[in-house]
Amino acid sequence: MAPASALSSTEKSSRTFDTHFYQGVTQNRGLLISDAALLDDPATRAYVKRQSTYGVGSSFGRDFGESMVRMGGIGVLTGNQGEIRKRCAFVN
Repeated sequence: MAPASALSSTEKSSRTFDTHFYQGVTQNRGLLISDAALLDDPATRAYVKRQSTYGVGSSFGRDFGESMVRMGGIGVLTGNQGEIRKRCAFVN
């Protein structure tokens, strides 16, 4: 697959913050295996379908805001407490 076509599912969203990711997943155009897996479970499938219809039952904006608040509570390791991995899958 050519690099340009490999990322085609994100073309609509390349410069905007929107629900096109979810629309792509519902059309089997996710980029990652984990994107496709969202459709395997009935609960996450329903959530993806709801989010793909932004403005019609979608809670995308609210859910994103809540997730950012929760992520802000995650303790970030600084200084000697953590490390920046050269390869994410391996400890330096």
